[in-house]
Amino acid sequence: MTKRSVSVLLAAAMFAAAGCSGTRRSAINPAYETEVVEAEGMAPVINGDTEGARKTSLGEALKGALALVVGVYVSQDAMVSKAVLIDDNITSQTEGYIEKYEVLKEWRDGEFYKTRIRAHVRKEDLSAKLRTLETEPQKLGNPVIGFDVSEAADSKTQATEYAALELKNKFAEAGFITGEKDKADIVIKGAANTSFNTKEGLGGFISYRAGISLSAVKQGSQETLASVQEAAGGIDLNEPAAARASIINAAKKAAEPLKEAVLKALRERSIVRLNLANVGTMNDLSEFTKVLRNIPAVRASWVRGYSGGTAVLDVAMHRGGAADLSQLLMKNKKMPLKVNRTSSYDLDAQLQ
Repeated sequence: MTKRSVSVLLAAAMFAAAGCSGTRRSAINPAYETEVVEAEGMAPVINGDTEGARKTSLGEALKGALALVVGVYVSQDAMVSKAVLIDDNITSQTEGYIEKYEVLKEWRDGEFYKTRIRAHVRKEDLSAKLRTLETEPQKLGNPVIGFDVSEAADSKTQATEYAALELKNKFAEAGFITGEKDKADIVIKGAANTSFNTKEGLGGFISYRAGISLSAVKQGSQETLASVQEAAGGIDLNEPAAARASIINAAKKAAEPLKEAVLKALRERSIVRLNLANVGTMNDLSEFTKVLRNIPAVRASWVRGYSGGTAVLDVAMHRGGAADLSQLLMKNKKMPLKVNRTSSYDLDAQLQ
C-alpha cells in the first residue's frame, strides 16, 4: 500500500474528529449539493523551505477533506480493499471535486507546517466517481443472495448442502453479498438429484450422475429473474464421495450461467416494490405517480394495488435499487414522504 493510500485511510478514520458541517446547495449550480467539511493537513519543513511545506500541507488538507466525504459513502471494507484506487482516482484530483475552500488556520509546529481548511465538496460528482469503483452487483442495488437447494442421492433426501455452498462461493466471488435465505433479497431455489451411473471399466472407481435445476427468485414479489438446468458426473472410490462430487460439479457448471442471467435480469429489470401508506385519495395516488415518473432515474412505474390508504407500486429503475429510490423520493418537496424500511428491492414509506 502506498504512503498516500495510508493517509487516505487515516483521514477517513478521523472523520468524527475533523467534523462535518452538513449539506448545502452549490453556490455555482444550486441544482447540486455540497458537503461542507473541515480537515487538516501537514507537511515536513525540509531544508527550511517553509513555503513548500505550506503548499504541501494545503494539498494534504484538501485530500483529507475528500477522504472525509468518501468515508461517508464507502464502507470501511471498501476503503481498505480499494485504498489505492480511491487515492489515485479521487483524492489525488481535488480540483475536480472541491468547489471552494477557505483556510481556517495555518501554522508551523516544530518541523511541520499545518493547515486547517473548510471545504465544499461536490457530492454528486464524488458519488458518480465512486460508482465507477463499485462491483457490478453494487451498481445494481447490492442485493443479498440466499440459497435454498435440496439434495437427493439415489432417490433418498439428503441433509447435505454441497450445491448451496458451491453456488454461494461462486456468487461471492462475483461481488454479491450472500446471507440467510429468510433475510435475502434474492433466493436461489432448486433441487440437485444424483444417482448411481456405473462402476464398470473405472478401475475400482464409482461414477454418479447429477442433475440440478435452479431459479433466482425475488423475495416479496416472487418474481423469477432467471432459471438454469445443468447436469454433470462425478467419480470417486465410494458411492457417497462420488455422489458428492457429481452434485458439486453440477452446481459449479450451473453457477456461471445463473450468475450472468441474474446480472442481466437486474440490468434490464431493476424493479423496486414500493409500499406507500397514508395515501388519502386516488387523486393523491395519481399525483404521486406523476412525481415518481418525473424522476430521471425512474424508467417506469405502475400501480399493483390500492386499498385502505395503502398503495403498492412497482418502480422500474434505470439503475440502482430501493436505497437509491428512497434518497430521491425524500428530496421531493412537492409530496414529501417518510421512509420506514428499505431492502435492496423493497421500500416501505408513507406520505407526510
